[in-house]
Amino acid sequence: MRTRLQFVLAALGVATLMPSAHAQGLTVGGQLEANYTYNFNKPNTRNNTFLFNSTDGQFTVNLGEISVRQAASDEKAGFVLRLMTGRIQEYFNTRYGSDNILEAYGSTKRDLGGKEMNLDFGQFVSHVGYETPDMGNGNFFTKSFQRQYLQPFVNAGLRASFAVDSKTSFTGVLANRFDGVKAGASRDLGAGFQLKRTSGDSSIALNTMTARENLGTAATPANRAVNIANIVYTNKVSDSTSVALDASIRSGKDAANRSYNVSGITGYLTKTIGTNVLGIRAEYLSQSNATSAILPQYAADPTRKPTMTSITASYELKGAFPGARTIVEYRMDNAGGAIFPGEKAGSVKKDQSTVTFAQVFKF
Repeated sequence: MRTRLQFVLAALGVATLMPSAHAQGLTVGGQLEANYTYNFNKPNTRNNTFLFNSTDGQFTVNLGEISVRQAASDEKAGFVLRLMTGRIQEYFNTRYGSDNILEAYGSTKRDLGGKEMNLDFGQFVSHVGYETPDMGNGNFFTKSFQRQYLQPFVNAGLRASFAVDSKTSFTGVLANRFDGVKAGASRDLGAGFQLKRTSGDSSIALNTMTARENLGTAATPANRAVNIANIVYTNKVSDSTSVALDASIRSGKDAANRSYNVSGITGYLTKTIGTNVLGIRAEYLSQSNATSAILPQYAADPTRKPTMTSITASYELKGAFPGARTIVEYRMDNAGGAIFPGEKAGSVKKDQSTVTFAQVFKF
């Protein structure tokens, strides 16, 4: 309740300041993501096991966001402030204790050996991975399992980026954790980087992050190594067709100090058909052992190494509702073994299929 009130008060404040904000060079905006997901398993838990749109058979506000931005210049600093509510906010607050803040950081520019360096200090969305917490500019409303289980979401710390040349950029990150905004019982900092090269309509980025995370409690900490190496490749093949590839290898040690590695690869294809957009996403994840709990463990066969596959077909109806993005998704998931809740209490299945109807409004 307290976070909802904070968001409402902040929204009213931003709305009041909008006319003067534009006059001062600020960009004020926001978005709303709402959806309805039907799960053909009819899970007795009413849980789809998805990252954000997890509730089966109910209309849900995934994200309500208001944002204020000002780009940094040579004369003054800039900043980004993104406030949120909805299911994404609930997840972030439960996991990170970040209240209603999605991003909040200041930016400044500095000359570094004749090259311009951008410096950000605060809380920001992780550089790792193709998908973002919100739908963003992508064509898929639900998040991939790779995003859900392998990749970090948000960091608090320092981020510096500069152009190596006209096609290549480098970004370095020093943060509290591999994933999160508070270090908890661990005082070790996380570090990572992005090396990105763009050529014409294609780009490739190498993203990394490494840290020691506390997998125990504040009283009995268990600080363990966690690392990820991630490659994101995008290519606009033609005016109507785009492809992307997101591949990750995550490794480290679990709470019992056992080594693990988990690999995931996700492919994306989007095709514009008239005014609408068809999207296909396919992914595969595999874990090297059965016990490290990065991927869900099979209750009926706890010694079996878990795998996950998913295929999603999305169709965006651009002209359905003026000023909004309308997305219909059909998704089929398979986990190799039974992990998805079934219709009867206590029952689980190895696969599930869902249909999602979503509306995304930006203003």
